[in-house]
Amino acid sequence: MKKSKLHLQLFLMFIVVTAVILIFTNGNRYFGKTYYESNQFENETGEFIYELSQYVLNAPTEADFEKVLTVSEEEIQNYRTYYGTLAQQIQNIKEQYMEDLDGVTDSEVIEAIEQERDAKIADIKKNFEDDEYVKDKIIAIKKKAVTQKLTSIEREKKRVLNDYSHFAYEFVDKGTGEIFSNGDINERAVYKKTYNNVGSIYTGIYPINYSEYDSLGVTEGDYTLEQDLSNISGAITIPKAWFDSSSLGKDMQSFKVTKYVYYCIIAVGALSLLLLLTKFKVSLEQFNNQSQFRRLFERMPIDLRLIGAAILGFFGFLFNGALTNNIQSMFFYERYINLIEGIIIAIVSYVSFIAFVYVVAWIWQYFKENQAIEKIWPETFLSKLVNASVNMFENRSIGIQSLILLGVIFLGGFGFAVVTMSGDGEVFLFYALLFVVFFIPALFIFMRRMGYLNRIMKHTEDMANGRLTNDLKVKGKSPLAKHAANLNGLRDGVRNSLNEQAKSERMKTELITNVSHDLRTPLTSIITYTDLLKNPDITEDERAKYIAILDSKSNRLKTLIEDLFEVSKMASGNIEISKQRIDLAQLLQQAAGEHGEDFASSNLDLRVNIQEQPIFAYVDGQKWWRVIDNLIVNARKYSLEGTRVYVNLKLNEGNAELTVKNVAKYELHEDASELIERFKRADASRHTDGSGLGLAIAQSIVDLHGGQMEIAVDGDLFKVTVLVRADK
Repeated sequence: MKKSKLHLQLFLMFIVVTAVILIFTNGNRYFGKTYYESNQFENETGEFIYELSQYVLNAPTEADFEKVLTVSEEEIQNYRTYYGTLAQQIQNIKEQYMEDLDGVTDSEVIEAIEQERDAKIADIKKNFEDDEYVKDKIIAIKKKAVTQKLTSIEREKKRVLNDYSHFAYEFVDKGTGEIFSNGDINERAVYKKTYNNVGSIYTGIYPINYSEYDSLGVTEGDYTLEQDLSNISGAITIPKAWFDSSSLGKDMQSFKVTKYVYYCIIAVGALSLLLLLTKFKVSLEQFNNQSQFRRLFERMPIDLRLIGAAILGFFGFLFNGALTNNIQSMFFYERYINLIEGIIIAIVSYVSFIAFVYVVAWIWQYFKENQAIEKIWPETFLSKLVNASVNMFENRSIGIQSLILLGVIFLGGFGFAVVTMSGDGEVFLFYALLFVVFFIPALFIFMRRMGYLNRIMKHTEDMANGRLTNDLKVKGKSPLAKHAANLNGLRDGVRNSLNEQAKSERMKTELITNVSHDLRTPLTSIITYTDLLKNPDITEDERAKYIAILDSKSNRLKTLIEDLFEVSKMASGNIEISKQRIDLAQLLQQAAGEHGEDFASSNLDLRVNIQEQPIFAYVDGQKWWRVIDNLIVNARKYSLEGTRVYVNLKLNEGNAELTVKNVAKYELHEDASELIERFKRADASRHTDGSGLGLAIAQSIVDLHGGQMEIAVDGDLFKVTVLVRADK
């Protein structure tokens, strides 16, 4: 019910709008006017007086054109030299006839061609010798033009008298006394109009274009004859007997019918307005429906919605105006064949009106709900356009290049449209030059940049999908080239990150395995020998042996756990160091002295070389002792028997450099840097008695002192280098 009421309200609103548009578009043509005051009749009489003044009243005769038959010196000279000088014209004639004579063998034909050639040459010579000869030619052309013009005027006179035979008229030329009349203006007439001075309205103008009558094409310019109509006065009438039998009577009836139809539309519009103000009041809430069209419409920015509403209103006004004009065509001109067209226009106009009303209502509701401009502005397309422009020029080079390319392409397309419409050969040649010089290079640059951008996007997509392809080729110094270079750098970073991640995952797995193995081994021994001690039948020697093993394994487990906690604390940075000025040479000698017997028992020759003494550095003495001790112990455990272990200490460019070199007893397969990882040993089978944390602890201590520790492997040669800032 509500929907039916809304449709009725919309229909009444459409009628009101149609009536209002009718008043402003066609009201001045019909309302309060008789047929004789209508635009149609005024146009009819105005056209009649104009054509009567041109072709009947004081129409020009041959005598009036006598002044045209004069020739000036300039005209003679222009005619004479139109095709060049005398020599040039004779040469042109000879060349033309030389082509005609080429290949002709018949003597009579040759003689005829030569006579024609000689006659033309003689005519050209006479043009340059005799002014009167040229003058006669020009006058002949002008006479021909005048004759044709007079014939045209006579033909138009007959047409005017035939087309406007329903008008009676009588005009007098006061200067000559000549009378121009048709019918009796004193007879009973339905219309009469007097003209005291026809010349105050119109002037007889008769242009002549000479070149139209010049077969040679050498006479240029034109002449316009003006006839004075100021002395002509008179009147025109439409006798009633003539009016009824002419088309004017039919036009009057059509005018009356159209006027009454328009009055009916205005009355219905007024009634519809009264109903809308009383019984069928319209409220904004009636349009508050959440239809699919509204959701689609409200997805548009608000400024585009306003533009859309304006466009709908404009086309609605056009269609409504076409509807009222179609009504006039049907009733005034009786073009009932337009009935179907009128129905279609009415439907389209009504649909446009309904769409416009809904759109305006939705926009009005939007502004009621959003009155703050700071909330509306970000939703506009204009704000997005401004932001896009700012973003485009954030990189000025890209912004300027894009603007230039768009401008060139737009001008190229616009130029093509202009050339196509003009059809001018010279314009086409000029455009072709611009096309080759500017448009094609710009188009090539644009296509090349777009191709390069597509390759960059494909490369980026491959990276996003985990396909690390080869480097993207960097071309030139454009912003796209810089982006390609950055993308290559990012690809290398991603690849390195993936490699490091894989390496980290592998080392994490190995760490868990090694920790589990190194903790399980002594723990298993402790559990085993504890169970053996529970046997009351074992001897005292066995008991002492088992206790000694338990003590060894417990100390081993304790050392392992302490080393693990220590390296964890160092890795987390949760450890304090107390730096003092320490003599590193003395510290090294003490450490080497403590392990001398162990090296000897392991059949290893420890060679300590200190370049100069003392070598001072600000370090934590206890922690640095641990570094030296771990490196020496690591060398003793993993050196091949019967080889030498070299420990060197020297100053190198302001740094104290400690080097430990030995020949490994096990084959070193891993990357040298991996040997620093926790629980990593050169002994892959883990037969040696070590925690695998020695190098990791040493690395952590060196890092805490701001030093550097590097490991190098060359075949079986294992080398550790430690650098720390020395103090002089």
